[in-house]
Amino acid sequence: MRIGHAWLRSRLALAGAIASAASIAADRPSAARRTPLVQAVERTKAAVVNINAQEVVKARAPEDAFELFFGGGRMRDQIRTSLGSGFVFDPAGFVLTNYHVVARGTRIQVSFEDGSDYTAKVVGTDPGGDLAVLKIESNKKLAAAPLGTSTDLMLGEPAMAIGNPFGLNQSVSVGVVSALHRTVRAENRSYYDFIQTDASINPGNSGGPLINADGEVIGVCSAIYANAQGIGFAIPIDRALRVARELVRSGELAASFWGFDASPSNGKPGARVDSVEGGSPAAHAGLKRGDVVVSVDRSPVRDVDELRFLLHDVPLGARVTLGVMRDGQKLDVALSPAPLTPERAMASFESATGLKLAEVSPADARRAGIEAPRGLVAIDQVKRGSAAQRGGLRAGDIVVAVNSAEVDTLKDFQKAMGNARKSGRAVLLVQRGYRLVEFPVDLG
Repeated sequence: MRIGHAWLRSRLALAGAIASAASIAADRPSAARRTPLVQAVERTKAAVVNINAQEVVKARAPEDAFELFFGGGRMRDQIRTSLGSGFVFDPAGFVLTNYHVVARGTRIQVSFEDGSDYTAKVVGTDPGGDLAVLKIESNKKLAAAPLGTSTDLMLGEPAMAIGNPFGLNQSVSVGVVSALHRTVRAENRSYYDFIQTDASINPGNSGGPLINADGEVIGVCSAIYANAQGIGFAIPIDRALRVARELVRSGELAASFWGFDASPSNGKPGARVDSVEGGSPAAHAGLKRGDVVVSVDRSPVRDVDELRFLLHDVPLGARVTLGVMRDGQKLDVALSPAPLTPERAMASFESATGLKLAEVSPADARRAGIEAPRGLVAIDQVKRGSAAQRGGLRAGDIVVAVNSAEVDTLKDFQKAMGNARKSGRAVLLVQRGYRLVEFPVDLG
């Protein structure tokens, strides 16, 4: 019996198709292996970037053995490189990262998992919150990371860090949310309201995303304990995005005015309201002297510094809810900051210090034997019993600088004081004759 060619060809084709399908099935991971965590990483990784920030510094380069051992050599340019991570949070090309990753970078290069590289520029920074926004110019729409929320995080839920630890691109580490609202003290500074995770966060992870099991960004990886294992920290994404969007909109965080002062709460958690300025946002919201602020948008307030930190990056137009204890009862007080005008900044300064300042023209300065091309800012009055009098300041002293920013006019001083309000502290460099002294001011 002869077998027809058509029938034989069809059987061979079927066998080939079966073999091909079997080969493809063997190469494709099983559904069981594509766990929710694998799928979460796949949703996010295309938006994660590696950041290379280069700084040009002057350093001596020895040219022979004598200079090598005894010092010397010509000053030459050397390149220092800071490695970090980040992620696209807006498809227009905006990247969120840590401030310390790009703080000294004069040339910033970002690269994606597909190998594409871009030069990025800094749009704006928030040094106090350790955040920065970069901008990539691209002809194509960039993949943006899915953004989640940090308001409903659960202890023990999965958390993954994606980044560039030690230059190892697109590394993924898996852990859980270990704790919330952590305070971290490092380099004589305190950082508040961190997410703690045991997902490995190493040098180079800074600025990269911490994601949940749905592949949504819940935090910006930021800090590690140098001598610890399995302890890393991330900035909650809600706070980070609030800052990032303000930086995109205006390039800086506008100084905000709340209209109340606070002090420690007699050894108890919280910050006690000492005074409320009439007509201020705090007054309109119903905040009262004697109230104890114990939370800001559900983040606990343990002391005055933490309250200041939680309020300093709230942009104009945003609304926050203060948890307040009043006469033993818990109340919610909702309020929005107002713009900090130069007049308000000066009023707060005068109230905190007891000083009144005056601008001295260049001509008046010359008559006093001082050469000052733009003029001087001098202390005109010192209130009796004030912090300034207790600090030894006198009328006639000259204010040279505020937080290292030189001031020659009252306009300079007002601008510097507005910037100082963001941290709540100003250090005045004051000159009396040939003597320079520093005078710290708590701006509340």
